[in-house]
Amino acid sequence: MKYVVEVTDKDVDFAEEFFKKASFIKKAKALKPNEITNPEILKSIEEYEQGKVKPTPLSLKKLKALLNA
Repeated sequence: MKYVVEVTDKDVDFAEEFFKKASFIKKAKALKPNEITNPEILKSIEEYEQGKVKPTPLSLKKLKALLNA
């Protein structure tokens, strides 16, 4: 199971020490801003970059209809 915890800049050092010392936490790492961690999204990006998947054409009119639905 994964959890994402937001910590203020002034509490980063405390949070890192806490997570290192907590015996029930296996791994803890700081995420960069806008870092993608969802494996399904990462797989989708990789497949697109390798040419395995082609993007679905979508007009701006249809996109607006989807967003307003």
